[in-house]
Amino acid sequence: MRHCARSRLPGWLVLLAVLQAGCLSELDAEGEVGKCGPRDLTPECCLKQNPGHWERCTGSSEMAQLAKTAPRPISTSTKVVAGATAAVMAAAMNPQINSAERRGVALAADLLMKVEREIEQCVRRADQKVNDYHFNGRSPSWELCQQVKVGEKTTWAMYLGLFKHEESWPCLREALDKLLPKRYLLHPRFQLNERTGQWKFLDETKVRQIVSEQGWKGLWGIIEPDIVLMDENGFIVHVYDLKFPCADTNDALWRSYSEGRWKNEMQDSVYRNALKVQPWLVSPRQGVEPKGPGR
Repeated sequence: MRHCARSRLPGWLVLLAVLQAGCLSELDAEGEVGKCGPRDLTPECCLKQNPGHWERCTGSSEMAQLAKTAPRPISTSTKVVAGATAAVMAAAMNPQINSAERRGVALAADLLMKVEREIEQCVRRADQKVNDYHFNGRSPSWELCQQVKVGEKTTWAMYLGLFKHEESWPCLREALDKLLPKRYLLHPRFQLNERTGQWKFLDETKVRQIVSEQGWKGLWGIIEPDIVLMDENGFIVHVYDLKFPCADTNDALWRSYSEGRWKNEMQDSVYRNALKVQPWLVSPRQGVEPKGPGR
């Protein structure tokens, strides 16, 4: 889901800035900070135990920059600190982007089928869990999706999209650890080198260095696909982006950038040009799209 190019930040990242004003205060009202109740979801529990550590709880490397433009004042307890977000990245191989000289080898059909089945199941479970939490298992209506949930601009669609993504990660890690140990990454960051025109992977050490030297603005222009799979040599061979339409009667669709470097370009086109692999959508109702060996 995450496409945080300089041109336009995705809706759920905008949500994070707004949530500072409403979400944590809402959570605090429901329970003591630092303690999780029986109905707490993973990201909400994390934020209670680690107030303000959005990088740790949500994987958002853009939170500090967004905080500067949040529509309401930010309390001390909700300020962002940098930190490692994905231990999976440290354990995985360094991803290599395909080139004219060398290209990765796609997963065998039977293995790919198993992997995609697990991804679909994780997405559906996350969707159902969050709907169970908020709506007793029902799907929100289109009208509710457009309504503001917290703050001044955060709609239910944005709010639910964030937490459904975050609920997917533990399930995905468990499944992919079994099927593709050390050959996958969850929401890895890639940045365009303005001088060479080449994209490069940013590990967490590099991210911390950039933030230390340039501030969070140094990460502008990155892309963060939700799932990247690699072959035995570390070449990127499959890329996926999770979508959680609200309401569930809506189709999962790629979006276009509205301004900036990639104005009017589609998100999947930017991913494809950057990583040299065709990205696929994954949603609770549609699964991996498109399907079939000829895709």
